[in-house]
Amino acid sequence: MNSKTSKNIVEAFIGEAKAHFRLQAFAQKAEREGYPQIALLFKAISMAEAVHAKNFFSLMEKVGSTEENLKYSFEQEEFASGVAYPKFIKDAWAEDNKAAIWWFTAARNADERHSKLYKQALTLMVSDKMTIYYVCSHCGWIEEGKIPEKCPNCQKGKEFFVAVD
Repeated sequence: MNSKTSKNIVEAFIGEAKAHFRLQAFAQKAEREGYPQIALLFKAISMAEAVHAKNFFSLMEKVGSTEENLKYSFEQEEFASGVAYPKFIKDAWAEDNKAAIWWFTAARNADERHSKLYKQALTLMVSDKMTIYYVCSHCGWIEEGKIPEKCPNCQKGKEFFVAVD
């Protein structure tokens, strides 16, 4: 992907994805401040930005078979938890940025968990077993089957877990 158009597609995807999440945060803030109409506008535009990001993603990445997608996702989580985040953590320590150290470490730990879940899913592909997943809305940790009293990663209470349906 070296052409100008290819690079522009990547840049557009990143911009649209960031806009989607930024606008979600803006909508939450507007709701907390008592501006429901503004919150709805932020949510609507956030949804539109997600459509744009999805369209650009389809030009960048191939979506393969479920097995291929699991293997690729496993590899991505292994890289993030084993290479990217350790470097980020080291850099944050060098700059004494405690907030970044905490969030990079939490993300690394959660990504290690995600990697294990992908590996497990690869071995269970032919199984009819259904598992309920719960995501910690604070740090991204995932639990299977039941909500723990506290997140094993960030120690937040069970009220921070959201069921995935």
